[in-house]
Amino acid sequence: MPRKISTCIFLLISFATLLAGAALPKYPMISEWSGQAWVTSKDGKRTQIKAKQTIRDKALFETSLSGYVKVQLDEIRTFTVLSGSEVSIPVISLERGEAPILILKSGSFRWQQSDKTKASYNVALRSDLFEFLAPAGDYIFTMEPSRAFAGVKVISGSMEFSALNGEESAQVQAGQQVGFQGVLEGKEIAYDVLLQGKKIPRGKLTPVIPLEKKEASQFADEEKAHQKKEKARAAAEQKRLESIRKEGRICVDPPAKFNECAWVCVGNPKNEKKHCLTQKEGVSCVRRRCNANGDWADETVLDAEKGGSICTPKAVVAPCDY
Repeated sequence: MPRKISTCIFLLISFATLLAGAALPKYPMISEWSGQAWVTSKDGKRTQIKAKQTIRDKALFETSLSGYVKVQLDEIRTFTVLSGSEVSIPVISLERGEAPILILKSGSFRWQQSDKTKASYNVALRSDLFEFLAPAGDYIFTMEPSRAFAGVKVISGSMEFSALNGEESAQVQAGQQVGFQGVLEGKEIAYDVLLQGKKIPRGKLTPVIPLEKKEASQFADEEKAHQKKEKARAAAEQKRLESIRKEGRICVDPPAKFNECAWVCVGNPKNEKKHCLTQKEGVSCVRRRCNANGDWADETVLDAEKGGSICTPKAVVAPCDY
């Protein structure tokens, strides 16, 4: 065999081995939803959200007039697609699960980011009327293409709001809102196009005004209810963990003893056996080992031949096979 060909084959095998042993990122992850909500994958397949799932590729989220879906980008940042809205993630990095761009196509979404921890990467929030780096705090962003209107309501934090590439901006504080009223030509948003194709929407900023008292109190009540729910959930989780560890199992989700392995079918929103067997549509069989710290470690993506024989929708815990 010629030397160049053998070298190429060696590199391909090495690369495949590297991918097989790589740990899959856990974010972005659909963490909550209510009512009817859908996600459309890169292949154009639109499915109703019925289970928590990690998003591996670009995705479009849609909600009904009575639905919402919450997506966790990492430990400190989430966005919630509110009722009757569309938000897309145009790109997700395969290696680290980073989603650096969110596009609000229509409707509203809630952006929440803790200001106590520095984010590992920046996220740009975009629409047809605005674009800026996502700020820390709690915000409701709105985009109404049919009215050529975009705006923000600040629940906590502060930000500088402006139109796309616009020179005029407004500083908005907690308890305030502001918007940009664009111009429609026919049914399309009107822009001024500058050199190198830079677009600036025609229109003007609206005045910065306080949130309505009813709306502000609604956000406050929602936050209190959420904190109460999280506190109850944390207490129940702590009780569950204590029960598991009394049985000598130091790992959780799924429970396992030191040096046991778990085979998990990931990326399977329908929780169907056939997807775990064939490993199609972004589904993979992953093996993890319970280490001495009680963490699931040594994650390995198995090929379809090996993983399909053991992976099921429910995690399988057994002695490691190596």
